[in-house]
Amino acid sequence: MEGNEDDAGAWKWLQRLVKTLGEHGMSSDESDIGNDVKEVLRVKNMGWRRSIARELDLVDLQRLVDTDIFAPQGSRPMRRIRAPGNLESCRDAVKGLPLSLYDSAWVASLRQHQLDELNTCEEQFSWMQIAVASI
Repeated sequence: MEGNEDDAGAWKWLQRLVKTLGEHGMSSDESDIGNDVKEVLRVKNMGWRRSIARELDLVDLQRLVDTDIFAPQGSRPMRRIRAPGNLESCRDAVKGLPLSLYDSAWVASLRQHQLDELNTCEEQFSWMQIAVASI
């Protein structure tokens, strides 16, 4: 994303995505030492959650590129590895999210009473495809 006003809609959507998932809808990280001896984080997988790796990678990348516009609070920007082979998170599925934020294969595997207990909200959360220029 280039940083012009056309990007405002994408950033608002990303912010809404992260806020809707909330703290419990985000994966935790495991520290690891990469081959070049820099610390990296391996993001635990959340089988119940729709994959948002690309969207979170965009945010992480912008934090590294545009340090002057991001507040220093929160975890420091560093390389995060999101991969199918990473450990699985032990966090339970967050209840009450829009159905589109759950992994469709995971939802399809649920029994009716499990789906009812998930208590998905009626709110629509339309998915946005974000185009990114090469950096």
